[in-house]
Amino acid sequence: MKLLSVGLNDTTDDVRTRLQNDCISLNKEGFRIALDEIIKGDYRFIGCNVIEGELSFRNYERIKNLLKNQVANILAELIVMHEEKKIIKRIIEQNYYYFSQLERDEIYCNAIKLLKCTDIIDPAFSYNARRDNVASKILEYLDNHHELVVEGFINFRLKDYREKLVDLVDKAVDDFMMEMEYKEFIGVLRYFVDVQETRTEEVHVVIDNSGTYKVLDNQGKAISSQYLENCTISSFSDINYEDLLITALITIAPYSIILHNDNFNGISNVVETINNVFEGRVITCNGCEFCLKSVES
Repeated sequence: MKLLSVGLNDTTDDVRTRLQNDCISLNKEGFRIALDEIIKGDYRFIGCNVIEGELSFRNYERIKNLLKNQVANILAELIVMHEEKKIIKRIIEQNYYYFSQLERDEIYCNAIKLLKCTDIIDPAFSYNARRDNVASKILEYLDNHHELVVEGFINFRLKDYREKLVDLVDKAVDDFMMEMEYKEFIGVLRYFVDVQETRTEEVHVVIDNSGTYKVLDNQGKAISSQYLENCTISSFSDINYEDLLITALITIAPYSIILHNDNFNGISNVVETINNVFEGRVITCNGCEFCLKSVES
């Protein structure tokens, strides 16, 4: 007697193995569950059948419910662990076909990274939440159907789930575009550094305890620049802070830049930009005469 059947268009080995292992418990009840596998078109169907014992309606419903729970958990993990990545790829191919293949690959990597962070950034869409939600919908479906085709179930019964994945891909694209714009920005600044005449061999950038940043020469004297006046760490929430700092350094165009004091750890994005623009010219120092003076001031 057939209890239920699952159709997949990919390998069925893992699903079959897990079902066989889960069905062992039913053997202890005096019933033996046989699994068969047949091909219908592009799908392979794994059928679960009771082949031993006379079943009352009560026993039939009990065994079917046990199997439904087992199948729901197995398929939910299959969808979230494997099919989910395929869905993301299809979303990217369909919605962002105008990007090059390399760009789509990078967007895919961004999306997978975001997916791995959902436990923190969106607990309602964490791995466990996704798996439990999918399992619940599979159980609901199997209450009224004996056959489930995984691909069709994803397309027509998990629309909310797919929409959340579309949102995640859109966020990955936004991150990709911002990264592209940032790289273009860095490229322009590097060009200005390359064509700018060097005004000094070495500069020291110091942030003191009051939050004021200073650009000094190797004698500890302030370097005069119209961009260095009234620029404090307190203004960093405004994008102009980074612009002013970078513009000042480009104007001076030193061969080497030495960053002093741990206060720079609080503005790591500025440090990253300086390193990117002045590639190979930046040294970070956490303990020298300049650092001590900045702590004392």
